[in-house]
Amino acid sequence: MSDYEIGVYNKKVRAAIRNGDEWDEETGISADYENTLYFPVRNAASIEEVEKRAAKSFPPEKGYVVECIMLVRAY
Repeated sequence: MSDYEIGVYNKKVRAAIRNGDEWDEETGISADYENTLYFPVRNAASIEEVEKRAAKSFPPEKGYVVECIMLVRAY
């Protein structure tokens, strides 16, 4: 098992804010998701498992995009 870090943004938030529109946080999605935010994914057996977990936490149908998946090496 390995630890990973994922970078996630929301394409709906990004498009709205970059077009100069107001973002309604009552949608349940923070305006912070205009930028890529990073989250740990611990004890994953594979990148495929990381992708599945990410899709569950950050559903693509709500506009979330996993920009990157990085293996975190122990030191």
